[in-house]
Amino acid sequence: MPTEATAAAALALGVGVALALVVDLGGPRGGDGQAATTAPSTAQAGTLAERMEAKIAAGAPGVALALEEKAPLEEKKGADVAAAHAHAQFELGDAPGALQTVKMALRICDVTGGCAPYQRAALERLDVVIGAVVQAGVVDPKKDPKAVDQALHGLMPGAGFVHE
Repeated sequence: MPTEATAAAALALGVGVALALVVDLGGPRGGDGQAATTAPSTAQAGTLAERMEAKIAAGAPGVALALEEKAPLEEKKGADVAAAHAHAQFELGDAPGALQTVKMALRICDVTGGCAPYQRAALERLDVVIGAVVQAGVVDPKKDPKAVDQALHGLMPGAGFVHE
């Protein structure tokens, strides 16, 4: 199995952050089988989006959303925070909500012109990936990893995804 994990990691790096949110469908779980909502993070500094992504990577997407909720309004603004919010929603099993967050952030980028090209590109990648998952009828990606695999296969023929 190490080669599958290595291949999945290389694929995630090659395609970008949007794919990374769906590659590890077997992330940390609590005793009840639900995604963990608390976990220590090694990242104590950085932007709100970076802190949120660190919590998500540590298996605590619920904590990431709590960080956002408690942050000052000025810190919550921006496409990076919206992308991290969508990533957390996706990890918590709400693919349609994540897609709605991404679409709203893209609309805000269009209206305000306040997104850097890399931010818009990241949101567009999330829109394509999460959109494909939602279009396949998947609500909770962790409950139906095979459907996620099939949905994403059309985006990258020949790619395989690791799930437990």
